[in-house]
This record gives sequence, structure tokens and C-alpha cells, in this order.
Amino acid sequence: MSRPSHMDTFRIALAAAVAAGLGVVVSPSALAASPPAWRVSFRGASSTFIDDVAAVGPQRAWAAGRRVTKRFDPRNGGYFNAPVLRRWDGRTWTAVPTPAGPKGFPLRELSLVEASSPGNVWTAGTATSPTGDLSSADRSVLSRWDGGRWRLMGSGRTTILDLDLLGSRHAYIVGRNDRNGTRFFKHFQDGRWTSLPAPAGLREVSVRAPGDIWGIGSSGLLHWNGRTWRTVQPPKIKVPAAPTPGYGRVTVRLDEVLATPKDGVWVAAGFQQGDWSQPGTVLLHLKGGTWRQTRLPKDVVQTLTGDGGNGFWAATYRETITATPQGGDPYAYTILSIDTLRHTAGRLTRQNLTPTTTGFRWTALSGIPGTGSALAAGFNWVPSSSSVIFRYLR
Repeated sequence: MSRPSHMDTFRIALAAAVAAGLGVVVSPSALAASPPAWRVSFRGASSTFIDDVAAVGPQRAWAAGRRVTKRFDPRNGGYFNAPVLRRWDGRTWTAVPTPAGPKGFPLRELSLVEASSPGNVWTAGTATSPTGDLSSADRSVLSRWDGGRWRLMGSGRTTILDLDLLGSRHAYIVGRNDRNGTRFFKHFQDGRWTSLPAPAGLREVSVRAPGDIWGIGSSGLLHWNGRTWRTVQPPKIKVPAAPTPGYGRVTVRLDEVLATPKDGVWVAAGFQQGDWSQPGTVLLHLKGGTWRQTRLPKDVVQTLTGDGGNGFWAATYRETITATPQGGDPYAYTILSIDTLRHTAGRLTRQNLTPTTTGFRWTALSGIPGTGSALAAGFNWVPSSSSVIFRYLR
């Protein structure tokens, strides 16, 4: 007789807990018909924040973030943070050792985590000196887990904005020099770093091959062919009408880019009016030299992430906007739903993540390769303020 999978065990335990509270009994056979849905996989303490998640399979994933300690920092009247790193084994999220910062700069938080295998996990975070001037107290910390220990891969007066891996041999980082605000783009291969040209305002990249990298910068959509960057002009997008034209014209804003292995390049384009975001996203798809558009009138897409194949997941809010000419702010937003979008086999589907009453705020989304499932992370304001990780169960 075959044993139940980890996913089946989770479903049985969840349903049993609910059934016990209702005074009824639910058999495992009845659970087999449970529809696909997002379910809470981890809930942290109120002082803990999950900022990023990464998965390499159904029984191996990582969640990175920070927690607020009780150690007071008299320089700013706040409290020091401490890094948080948890590993998923298919059953539970277990706290695991975190990297160390450079000498004199303890690691305080982890903002990014990426992994290509259990023996190739990268994190980016911030270390803060407990003494000295706050203007020079922070250092970026880039670390790599090789399956046995953490190694410091780099640190400096910089901020790491994006981190992407290509197998076990290639790592790419996009960052900002905190002294002068300039951007940098670096490639790690076979034990050494190489500095590559960085366009102005470069903030993220999606790597398909060393000679096929897509990014977003001040000039818009960018492509690296292994030697130079060029600006790629997306198709013309019709902008929505402004609720209050007096606040300026509505413009197109490029939010996310994702290069899938064989299904072309996807771009999430939103809309902006001055300092105010306007609801609506257009998903742009470049394949075979042709652009296609999918219009989502009320969605504001937060991130695009691969599903381990040729599809993708998107994190989104559906919202409306109302002009408030008599108020202190020109607009008020109403969130209609908090969802994920899944694109696979040429079809886009929507799944609700959590009720709007939870006050959920997105921080990360990661597909789980080979499963059609994903992990979503963020923060719930109610019923109790806490970090939360959801897992999509099929």
C-alpha cells in the first residue's frame, strides 16, 4: 500500500483540525476532491518579516527576512534587526543558520534569496555596525551556501537591488553604489566576479543565458547580448483616462520583466499619474519577434516569477481608484481582491490568495519547479499582524 505524500498529509491534518472543531469526521478519501487553493504554510511572529522566498522543488525551499530584536539602537531611537532564514522540507519551515556579515558589521536582515539547487543558495542582505555614524553604518552582504557552509561573496557600501542565478555556475547582481547613487551589474562565474556595463537606473534583470539577459532601467526595457545593452521599444499601449486630469497625464510604467526558457519575454506594464499609481496592467509578450498584449483593467501586478517551466506566476491586487478632491490626498484606493495569475499552455488563470480583510501586503512569490504549485509571502495586518507564507496546493 502506498503511503500518502507530504501534500496529502498536510491536507489530512488541516481538514482534521477543522473537522474536530465542528464535531464531524472527514475521511481521507473525501479530501482527494479538495479543489486547488492557496493555504497558509507558515505564520510568523508579529515582529518577523518574510521578504523573499525561493524553491527548487516540492521538498526544498527557503524564506528570508528579518525580525525586530529588543536591542535598542540609541543612534536612531529604534531597535536592531536580526536576519531570519527558514527552510522548507515538504512538511515544516525550520529555522536554519544565517550567513555572517563582515568583521564589525553583524548581519541584520536578508532581503533576497535565490537557489538553483540545495547546494547553491544565494542571499543578499544588510549588515549594520552597532557603533559609529549611521551614515556609514550599513554594508551590503552577499553570501552563498554550498551545501555545507556559508561563504561571504561580497560586501560594501552598496545596496543589492536584484539577484538572479543561472544554474550552479552563474550568478548576476544589480546594485547601487550608496556613495554616489550609480548602478552596477556584476557576473559571477567559476569563482570570480566580472563587472559588466550597467545602464542608468538598472534595477532588475531576468537571465535566460549569459548572452540573453533582459532588464529594466531608466530608458525602459533593455536587452544584453553578451557584449552590449540595447533599448527595446515595446508596442504602444493605450493609457486609461485619469480620474482627475488636473493631476497630470497618465504614463506607462514598466514594472516587471521575465524571460522564460522557450516562451519568449513577458513584461508587466502599469500606469502612473505623477506620484499616484493608476489601476490596470498590460501584460506584454514578445515571442518570435511579435508583441502581444493582454489587458487587465483593474490589476496592479507586483511581481512576475517563473514556474520552473515555460509558464509564470504573477502576484497582483485588483483595485479601484476614486478621486477625493476635498481630502488631503487626491485619490483613494479600494482593493477588490488579492490574487495570483498563472500562465501555462497559453492560458491565463486567476486564483484568489487571501481575503482583503486580512490586509495582506505582498513581498514575494516563487514557483515550485515541476509541481504547478507556488509559494507566496507577505504580511497580514489582521486578524493579528504577522508574516505569512502561503502554499498553492493542487
